Order: sequence, then structure tokens, then C-alpha cells
Amino acid sequence: MVYCCSDLHGYFDEFIKLLKKINFSSNDTMYILGDSIDRGPKPLELLKYIYEHDNIIPLMGNHEEFLLAYVSDDFDKKSDAFLWDLNGGKTTRLAIDKLRKNDPVLYKNIVDDMKTWQYYLVLEPYILSHAGYNAMKLKNIPATIESLSKMTLREFIWSRDAFFKHKGIDEYITIFGHTPVRKIRVVFNQEQSDNIWVCDKYKDKIGIDGGVAIDGQLNCVNLDTMEVTIFDPKKT
Repeated sequence: MVYCCSDLHGYFDEFIKLLKKINFSSNDTMYILGDSIDRGPKPLELLKYIYEHDNIIPLMGNHEEFLLAYVSDDFDKKSDAFLWDLNGGKTTRLAIDKLRKNDPVLYKNIVDDMKTWQYYLVLEPYILSHAGYNAMKLKNIPATIESLSKMTLREFIWSRDAFFKHKGIDEYITIFGHTPVRKIRVVFNQEQSDNIWVCDKYKDKIGIDGGVAIDGQLNCVNLDTMEVTIFDPKKT
């Protein structure tokens, strides 16, 4: 089976319980749509677990971008570290610093692996991306799969209403995270829920960020059957 989830945000124990709930095995594949780190208590454990499992395929999120910027040579260790901490990165920052000191080989392997993470993937008929993309650009160009080449990398990890309020690429459904679904529902004046959000107007987007980092839940979608599995830490 092929699954996807998003925005684990360092909630390693909850992720493991989700995998057990879906009976995830070495024959399955899990795509994580960005933001595996920050905010939660065990970001480094998640990075290690992802690195150790070839059938868990992470995509780049804006919080991974913070980490890669932090370990780069041109990172401003004072002001940029403050910005990362402000966005929930302190636990990750301290953990990655400790790993760099205590196990530089594993540190390098994890960082080098993260540098290869993709910003989006196309699995017909789905597009997987952390934040979607800038759908407003599609007003001026053909809305085809080739349009993705017109997007900047930052648009795949930072877009919000520029994506989910506008029509997407024809004949594809984009599955994304980044914006917790409860916040998307606020934009559209919909009843609050942390369950997956489906674009009623265009039928071309599915938001799956259940907001586990803000007292929500983890949503997991089986891409073969479109069955949704929920792990809600509040109910365990």
C-alpha cells in the first residue's frame, strides 16, 4: 500500500503509533509531505527513523528549510537561529547541534540525505507537496502538469491561500499539508474539524495537516484506496 501523511512536527511516538494502526510494513510506502521536525518533542528521532527506512519518503517543508539553512555556512547563527526558534525550532536546533558534536558521521549522513528531499512529487493522478504551489499563476498560463516548472521552490513549501483558494492543475488532485485544516476551514467559514479537508469548489485539493502540533491529530491517506486513518493523541 502507498500512504501519505504530513506535518509530523517531531511527534515521533504518535507517528509510530499511526504506523502500527495501519499495519505499515516493509512492503508499504509512506510519503511524508514536509515538516517532520520542529514544535514537537522528538524531531531528531523522526529524522533518524526516516533516514533508516527506505520506504519512508519525505518531502521538503518550510521547517526542513530552516534546518538546512542553519547548517549552511552562510547562516547567521544569532539572528537566524532566533527566527528558527520563534517558529518552534529550538528543540530541533539543540538536538542537531548535539548530534553534530557526538556523532558527526550520522549528522552528515542525515543532513546530506535531507538535501536530496524533493519539493513535490507526481504520482498519477496525485501531486504531493508540502504547501501545494502558487495556483494564482495558473490564471496566466495553461493549467497543466508542466505548469509546476513555473513555480519557485519556496512556493511549494510556503503557499497558503494563494494555493487553496484558487483552481489547481487540470486532471490532478494535489494532496498537501502546511496549513492545518482547521485554519483552512476558517477561511471558508466551514465547521471546525481536524479531519482531512477536500476542496468542494474545484475537487482538486486535499488538505491533510490535522494539526497534531496544535492539539490536533495525525491524518493518513491510503493513496491506493483513499481510506483515511486518524491517530488522535487525545483519544489514546
